[in-house]
Amino acid sequence: MKNYIKLTVLLLVFTIYSPTIFSQTKIKKNTLSGYVKDVNGNVVKDVVFFIDEVKIKSKINNYGTYKLKVNSNTKKVKAFSYSRGVIEIDYNGQKKIDFIYNNFRPSATPQTTVKRDNNTFEYKNIFEMIRAKIPGVRVQSDNTILIRGTSSINASTSPLFVVDGSPVSSITNISPQFVENISVLKGPETAIYGVRGSNGVILITLKKKI
Repeated sequence: MKNYIKLTVLLLVFTIYSPTIFSQTKIKKNTLSGYVKDVNGNVVKDVVFFIDEVKIKSKINNYGTYKLKVNSNTKKVKAFSYSRGVIEIDYNGQKKIDFIYNNFRPSATPQTTVKRDNNTFEYKNIFEMIRAKIPGVRVQSDNTILIRGTSSINASTSPLFVVDGSPVSSITNISPQFVENISVLKGPETAIYGVRGSNGVILITLKKKI
């Protein structure tokens, strides 16, 4: 009888803790490499890599090659170049992915630019600064930003935020006192950012020295 009770307790403990044990199994890391060039074979070095929208630190050498560590369950690998745009590729366990840019070089001119002034300290947050300083941009009470003259093809109506050349998901933590200038792109000028730029793009450059 005692043995039966012990066995029952052991089975109960295993049932409770086994999901936790199995959930702690480490996800396998794969090595992904390749090169980043244009169609003429020129190296494109101003590239930032994103793994499932998460920015990854990686260097491109003088030959245009790169190497990344990616999780085996990764879905998307993206190369973002401020001069050439975005290339996004589905990841299915490949060991090598080459990113080839066409010869298009964006010549986008921001339609609205606001440079830093001496009154940035009077704004409580970045949204208040945008509301006060940038025409054609509406900042709603919940800090949702809408750029007039854009038509969304996404579920979202928010613009793409690019800070110092890299796309970011939020600008909430940016203090106005650190802002050098803010630019707004809309229409054809956003083509280099693909579908993500269809609601307009807000470019923010931060001060290099405080």
